[in-house]
Amino acid sequence: MISLSMFANDFFIAFIEKDKDILQSLASPHRNYGNELFLPISGHMIRNCNFNNIRLNSKDIHLSLSRQISFVSGFSQDVKGYYCCFGDAFMAEIHLKENLENDLEFIASFLFHYPLRLDDAVFKRIGYLFEILLGLNNISEQDKSLIQIYLIAIIYEIKKMMIESGLDFYPSKAFLITKKYNDLLAANVSKERSVEFYAGQLGISPNHLNKSVKAVTGRTAITILNEMNLQEAKMQLKYTNLSVGEIAFQLGFEDLSYFSRFFKKATGLSPLEYRKVPPVRI
Repeated sequence: MISLSMFANDFFIAFIEKDKDILQSLASPHRNYGNELFLPISGHMIRNCNFNNIRLNSKDIHLSLSRQISFVSGFSQDVKGYYCCFGDAFMAEIHLKENLENDLEFIASFLFHYPLRLDDAVFKRIGYLFEILLGLNNISEQDKSLIQIYLIAIIYEIKKMMIESGLDFYPSKAFLITKKYNDLLAANVSKERSVEFYAGQLGISPNHLNKSVKAVTGRTAITILNEMNLQEAKMQLKYTNLSVGEIAFQLGFEDLSYFSRFFKKATGLSPLEYRKVPPVRI
């Protein structure tokens, strides 16, 4: 079976077909190894992304970011398509890196619950770009710059189509603050559970952080923090053999009873009750 974790800071692309190693690897829940793009060209698949089931039919494209939890929970017998994974570090050398990161964040925010249906012309162009990338998958020094350029072209094709549908891609200050907050959470959430800590890292007041996050997401900063902890706890409870105490400790909860109360308040089940519920596969 292919181990995708080796590509976390690099680049990987594959053509998906039923019963191939790539689908078996993607069926395991994981905090994304990198930013992931899926494009089925026939059949369909179900992606579970941050515990949202997202159905991708032919010509649907979906992007998820490196901090998100996802897996492929089901697929049709005739599924075929492209899977691409690229780490943040792989894109770090691009001179438009900050703009690209903002574009990825903005695209992913609109694809949180649903994929983007490509029109025929965009589907043909993006499919062509994926085919070129398949031929450049050996990551030689000569190919690296070309791979980065073709990846940017795919992202800009998606961005162009979304703009033409009426979305405003100009990032507000609140959006940029929210993106930085999400990045800090991904790196520190198991160690720091205080909104004040993240506001300090961003050089703003907790109130400013909260207003910015709420303007963009409709949820408070502490809600986003708790959701990230809850997603990780769900994955660990359902798909690992770690004890509840070990999971609580890994997530920065020093008090097991507090972790249990936090989990039950959010889900209606205790951690042990949740663990006993069979995982949903579609």
